[in-house]
Amino acid sequence: MIALIRYCRGYVRISVRGYAPERFMNLCANRAIVLWELNGHDGFYTMCISLSDFFKIRDIVHKTKTRVAVLEKRGLPFFLQDVRHRKMFLLGVFLCSAFLILMSQFIWAMEFDGNRMITEEELKRYLEDEGIRYGTPRHFFSAETLEKGLREAFEEITWASVSLQGTKLVVKIQENILPDTAQKQELSKFENGADLVASCSGTVVSILTRSGIPTVRPGDSVSRGDLLISGRIPVKNDDETVREYLSVVADGDVILETDYRVHLSCPYAYQYKNYTGREKSRKFLAIGSLRVLFPPIRKNFARQDIVTQQNRLCLFGQLDLPIFAGSQTLREYLPVDARYDTDSAKKILLDKFQKIIAALEEKGVQIIQKDVRIVEKADILTLEGSLKIQLQGGVWQALSISDTAKEQETAQN
Repeated sequence: MIALIRYCRGYVRISVRGYAPERFMNLCANRAIVLWELNGHDGFYTMCISLSDFFKIRDIVHKTKTRVAVLEKRGLPFFLQDVRHRKMFLLGVFLCSAFLILMSQFIWAMEFDGNRMITEEELKRYLEDEGIRYGTPRHFFSAETLEKGLREAFEEITWASVSLQGTKLVVKIQENILPDTAQKQELSKFENGADLVASCSGTVVSILTRSGIPTVRPGDSVSRGDLLISGRIPVKNDDETVREYLSVVADGDVILETDYRVHLSCPYAYQYKNYTGREKSRKFLAIGSLRVLFPPIRKNFARQDIVTQQNRLCLFGQLDLPIFAGSQTLREYLPVDARYDTDSAKKILLDKFQKIIAALEEKGVQIIQKDVRIVEKADILTLEGSLKIQLQGGVWQALSISDTAKEQETAQN
């Protein structure tokens, strides 16, 4: 803060020579004249003094018989005096300031927070439908209206907040993360009811029915598409004849046990990139879709990787401009033929196999038994895996309106 005040008021850096420079400094201290950046040299001293105090030391110089010379002039008064006659510089400052003020009236960046089920692309698409995109004026929309529109357009959103931070539009949302939200949305699609059918072939381990009529029992073998729980519930008369059928969405937990086979292969021969160490770098400036490279690279390498780094220009941490600066590095490489040994190839196959198991477990699949066999051939190594798994084996299948009508007609006859 003190340095800023000194710069605004202006100060000079001086040298003091003579018979008694120490007496000069003592007299300045007695008269409350502040000196700073004091440095001693061979036969003289250098220091800084404010512009207003500089005009007060004339009698001190005469009294101490010293010589004072101005080495540097620093501060805003000298800067303004220097640029006063530079009309093009002043014009450039004015145009730059006008450009920044103009650009700060538009939206140049978007940030989304809190979205998990809803992707950023979906949110951006909704904003575009509302006329909000990069380059939209800041005053074009109402934050309150946009917040209400987000809650109405997306059932998952329970709370939304829209704000502007400089030229950045910040959208914060809170989603309804109840575990059965996705299931309820899927069930709402079946207006005329649905059956629960097998998603794969296997053996029924257990069945728990919440709605509908179960058609299988534990121990039954089923094929893909077989009916597990029917969504047609018969309504009977007193004489046990069917009067009509009610259509519901069949629901329940049906655990199936099935075999899951894995086939993986790893050729012994492969290629890898051997980087030669030769690189070419170039800077670029991108404004929107226009990209200017400098210096231009006339000839690229025959085989190369391109590494790009870029940053958006942001002024004062608030004004995001549609200007990107960065660099491109071209790295030359040569393809080299190589071969895996048997142990390395086995490790690669087993790592892939473990990733498949981890992906199945992440989906809630329970692995009961694993059987792995590795076959070695002349030019390739293969892995044959057999897994006995248990999984939630029911999927919904919409009831056919025509079938429902036929059953109603049959029941009436």
